Amino acid sequence: MKLLITGGHLTPALGLIDHIQAQHTSDEIVFVGREYAQEKSKQPSKERMEVEKRNVEFIAFRSGKFTEYSPVALVNSLVLAISGFFHALYILLKTRPTIVVSFGSYLAVPVAIAAWILQIPVISHEQTRTIGSANRLIQYVAKAMAVSYPETTNLLQPGKGVLTGNVLRQQLLQKNPTRPEWIRPSEKPILYITGGSQGSEVINTVVSQCLPQLVKDWCVIHQCGTTSQKRSYKEELEAARDQLKLSQQSNYVVKEWISVDELSWIYRNADASISRAGANTTLEIAMFAVPTIFIPLPFSKNDEQLLNAQWLTQTGGALLIQQKDLTKEAILEALEQLQHSQKTMKKKLQLVSIPLDADNKLYALAEKFSNK
Repeated sequence: MKLLITGGHLTPALGLIDHIQAQHTSDEIVFVGREYAQEKSKQPSKERMEVEKRNVEFIAFRSGKFTEYSPVALVNSLVLAISGFFHALYILLKTRPTIVVSFGSYLAVPVAIAAWILQIPVISHEQTRTIGSANRLIQYVAKAMAVSYPETTNLLQPGKGVLTGNVLRQQLLQKNPTRPEWIRPSEKPILYITGGSQGSEVINTVVSQCLPQLVKDWCVIHQCGTTSQKRSYKEELEAARDQLKLSQQSNYVVKEWISVDELSWIYRNADASISRAGANTTLEIAMFAVPTIFIPLPFSKNDEQLLNAQWLTQTGGALLIQQKDLTKEAILEALEQLQHSQKTMKKKLQLVSIPLDADNKLYALAEKFSNK
């Protein structure tokens, strides 16, 4: 089987790639993805790095996003979408996959349509409890839609939804991960902060404002997002760290990107986290039962990040701060609340059931419809 994998949700895509390389070594994989996470600021995506690290062919691809509504932006997006469609046709004719596996987002739409025209089967995976705009379109050309939650099948065409669960990266589950060299031993509890792979400007800003208070009680590990042409979050946060007392500076470490092996150790040792609420992040936090303060991205399609966060806040294992209410005081107050309830929150998260065989189920679905 030869799989062409595409879409904007990188984490489950990497989980599937790792499963294939471990269990189905005769299969071939091609990955079609973004060169930049943000085109305007030229913020590099992590897709090429992570995919090529696995010795998988990476093909850079662009398409129209349709997230801005000015006439000029709409025309530009339309032109990019049309050129993306023809580029997708070229890629598919050149690589000749037996199936296309999509992980949603605007990037996957022209690839899925081009595959349908060329009679190459398409399946698509939906991470969230709702259906993203791209997958709402892709379902009409897909053979099947893999979903992460049972209720999501009700939002699809009858018979299209297949419950697989969301794909976890198996390296996260290694039994004895090694402490990363850049994390110094500390007697303080570990607080892990992440704004997702691209980083979050608002989270980074609030963290810099309350950093002196944070490092009094916590050893803070902060994944801040990659540098763009406009700014470097890492440099700005390191400057804030350098303003701390010398004895406190070792209690704060900031990284643009954290590898899956490093993250495996962090999840197993973190006492709490502050995080956006992407589908895979919430799943991983539930898996490792890390009491968390969620700050959902307010502009995510169909409030998907809010729904993800509510999944765990309703169990009593997490707290929620809306971005409009995010201040230095709100973060410190929520952390104080979390410290008082930490053991109870962890126990409630440990009761959450997480399927561990989503990679097997998704692969079986691809195998079922492949033109092998």
